[in-house]
Amino acid sequence: MKIGVLGTGTIAATLATMFARAGHEVHVGPGADGSRATVSGGGGGGAIVSGGSCEEVVARSSVIVPAFLGVQGAVQQLRPWRAGLRGKILVDVTNPFTGGHIDFVGPWAVGGTEDLAAAFPGARLVGAFKNVWWEAFDGCPDPAAPDIQVISDDTEAKRTFLRLCSATPFTYVDAGGLNQARRVERMALSGVSWTGVSAA
Repeated sequence: MKIGVLGTGTIAATLATMFARAGHEVHVGPGADGSRATVSGGGGGGAIVSGGSCEEVVARSSVIVPAFLGVQGAVQQLRPWRAGLRGKILVDVTNPFTGGHIDFVGPWAVGGTEDLAAAFPGARLVGAFKNVWWEAFDGCPDPAAPDIQVISDDTEAKRTFLRLCSATPFTYVDAGGLNQARRVERMALSGVSWTGVSAA
């Protein structure tokens, strides 16, 4: 499966590199300003394909990872390609932080991944990498890094995503459905671990 990573920041670059090193073909699309993330070579049998518009990356990829600032940023950038996202796995890596990363912009009852799912009802939403800071998976993972919590209401999409991640140097756990987004997202700020359900 081809993975499309959209965005120019550190998260976009590190995720693109990680998935390429895990043996996947990764297509890197532009950020909100049209620039592109700087990524290293794949290795491990994978490849990074840079170039193309957001529309082209969405069309070529089966799994889309929008690494924009916040859920609203992702919604704004992806809205023109809504039809192209239908039936594809959309991986939400955003957290609804306020400026300074000291609190969350929304109420406790709402999770960011749920907002993204509402904006793109035809996509198959999976939330991941939300309970850790990007430094945890930049280069070699920190041995003390927590397990990556993965959430989704789409069981098969979650299983597919977990298979794609199987060759990456992290441990992943099934943390439930999208209604757990608010808990998982707040882990990054609180540092509190939470036991997921079995990913078997």
